[in-house]
Amino acid sequence: QADAIAAGRLLLSAAPFGHLEKVAADNGFSPVDGVLFDLGVSSFQLQTSERGFSFLQAGPLDMRFDPAQTFSAADVVNDWDEEALADVIYRYGEEQQSRRIARYLVKHRPFATTAQLAEAVEQAVGGRRGSRIHPATRTFQALRIVVNQELQQLEEALPQA
Repeated sequence: QADAIAAGRLLLSAAPFGHLEKVAADNGFSPVDGVLFDLGVSSFQLQTSERGFSFLQAGPLDMRFDPAQTFSAADVVNDWDEEALADVIYRYGEEQQSRRIARYLVKHRPFATTAQLAEAVEQAVGGRRGSRIHPATRTFQALRIVVNQELQQLEEALPQA
């Protein structure tokens, strides 16, 4: 890998997927022979409580891949109306109880930390009820996806690849 980087055949870039053509053009890669996307959240991000991705550790309600971005999970949870919040939780988290969760969140906001949000989601759905996953798992996934525009970035990038 180091030889490929040194020879100018491989470029590692931290940029939104939708900027693929610009990154390639700016670095003299035209045409591009292959693209590898690093999708989702990393273990490092989950373990760094300050990034606000995990409900297992108390941290700010953030979830931004790019810390320079101004829009965070706190903005979604605290500012969006109940219907929009429920739609996001259902669409991106495939959460069957999205309406109940959204109703509870709107009634009990504001939320500042991941721990507060996780507890609220658990309260909204009535606890764990024998589920293998934490009740907030799908809600956190949905918030992360919308905050980082993950699906939109892929939709923009794939035709460029």
